[in-house]
Amino acid sequence: MTTSSENKIQPAQTEPDAITKFLWWLSAADTDILKECKTEKERYRIVGIAVFVTWMFATLAWGYFFSTIVSDDMIVLALALFFGFAILSIDRTLIAAMTRSNGNNKWMPVVFRLLLAITIGLFISQPVVLMLFKKDINAQLEINKQTKIDAFKDSLVKQNAVQRQMFLSDLDKLNKNIAQKEAQTKDYKDGYIKETDGTGGSGRIGEQAVARVKKTAWISSEEELAGLRKQLAPQQAVLEEQLAHMRSVDSIKVLAYTSSLTDGFLAQIEALHDLTDSHPPLKQRYRLIVFIITLIEIMPLLSKMLMPRGEYDERLAAASSQGMLNAKLEQEKGRELQEHFQDAATAADKELMDYLMEESNAIRRQQAEQLVREWKQREPASIRLFWQQAKKLFFGKMM
Repeated sequence: MTTSSENKIQPAQTEPDAITKFLWWLSAADTDILKECKTEKERYRIVGIAVFVTWMFATLAWGYFFSTIVSDDMIVLALALFFGFAILSIDRTLIAAMTRSNGNNKWMPVVFRLLLAITIGLFISQPVVLMLFKKDINAQLEINKQTKIDAFKDSLVKQNAVQRQMFLSDLDKLNKNIAQKEAQTKDYKDGYIKETDGTGGSGRIGEQAVARVKKTAWISSEEELAGLRKQLAPQQAVLEEQLAHMRSVDSIKVLAYTSSLTDGFLAQIEALHDLTDSHPPLKQRYRLIVFIITLIEIMPLLSKMLMPRGEYDERLAAASSQGMLNAKLEQEKGRELQEHFQDAATAADKELMDYLMEESNAIRRQQAEQLVREWKQREPASIRLFWQQAKKLFFGKMM
């Protein structure tokens, strides 16, 4: 009667739901042991939620990062899930290492996780900051692009400065020769006009002798100017074509360089760096975001560290000790069985060897008696043959 009443008073153990089992799995807990610990179930659900939040955050951050460098959404999704699962595996491994350590060397996974969290936090914070300050970064990207294009154009100008200056100098010489001839022709024309309107040196109006002389000089200069232009036109055309070709090549290079300036992850990081250098408030917020992300990264480990040692840890330690003891006993039992097997096998081999030796000696004794009987039936001179047969029987054919 007492046993039945105790069974009625004792509440039945309820099976945890799927979500609870999943959170326990995330916290790297032993489900069978945790079912027996009434006070530990909620604590490990909290650890599982911390791991779940870190997993989701890492997946989203990696997804945004890969979206800045890959255009295929399926590839972005696959990479985000893979790297998110890698972060999840690291968290579960380190939490399990802390659980199994039983308080010994617990600082080793903590230090390792802190270093890993800082590294991952610094990297994952980049796409998060890019997402938060996207408009400012896009504006800075355009400024950086124009600055790079201007610097590239200046480098092209410096690179082709000597050759361009040579072409411009040769073209300027040709133009100066033509300009000088044009000035000379204009002087002749002005002199002729002055002589015809009476303002010249002769003071006579009309086409007089002096005017006719100046007209002749003017016409002759016009003909020389036309000849000079015709003579220098091919050289001018070649020089202008070379200058035009140089400008065309530079334009093609600038266009190719401009097309290589993308809005990818590295370009955005560079723009973010320029913004943080020129805007101190943004740098402070950037550091704050990195700090928060680092806290998110180490949140599962912190939640495990802050939890006091409880019933689950004691049961797990006891189960681990019992398992190690059982394994040691099994090992000793196996070693004893192996030694017993070897001793039994050695005794059996000895018994078999003794039996074989006895049978062999009996056979040889019979053969020896037969050999002696045959020898006695022969002549005494055949003792050498008898000895050879005896050695062959006892020592084999090699003798």
